[in-house]
Amino acid sequence: MWRLIVLTCFWSCAALGQTDNDTIVRPTSKPRFQVVDGDTVRFGSQVVRLFGIDAPKQGLTCDDGQWKPGPLARKALEDFIAGRPVICKQVDFDAGTKRPLAQCFAGDDDLQALMVSAGWAWSVGRYGERYAPEEREAAGRKLGVHGHRCVPPSEGRAPVARQ
Repeated sequence: MWRLIVLTCFWSCAALGQTDNDTIVRPTSKPRFQVVDGDTVRFGSQVVRLFGIDAPKQGLTCDDGQWKPGPLARKALEDFIAGRPVICKQVDFDAGTKRPLAQCFAGDDDLQALMVSAGWAWSVGRYGERYAPEEREAAGRKLGVHGHRCVPPSEGRAPVARQ
């Protein structure tokens, strides 16, 4: 059974976590919160990958090298968070990167759904079906990566983390 880890971070970086005995730990120093890329966040030293999605990485180019969506995807995630508290609930563990896979929210907003709906991430992995309807809608509207010639993970671009 997966251990439930709940990570909470305010943009000002107050954080909570649960231990095996369900004791809430309040760190004496506030860990730094950071958006690493379009599908990864960091709470202090803990790196968490958003489950069910794969966002363009910094080095990915589309349109024959003319468009770089990675920084735009990272900015989109930052904008969706908009200084609100971020809460992540671990749903799995990535065996390849040894990182938690978590469903993350900013307020009541599902960050994975927002990223896929806006075209800044693909729905992937064994949890990918959760966001497939959002991806179909974004592709139909040619939003984000769907409006450019980008290679999604399902067509040969390997995702950074396996789900």
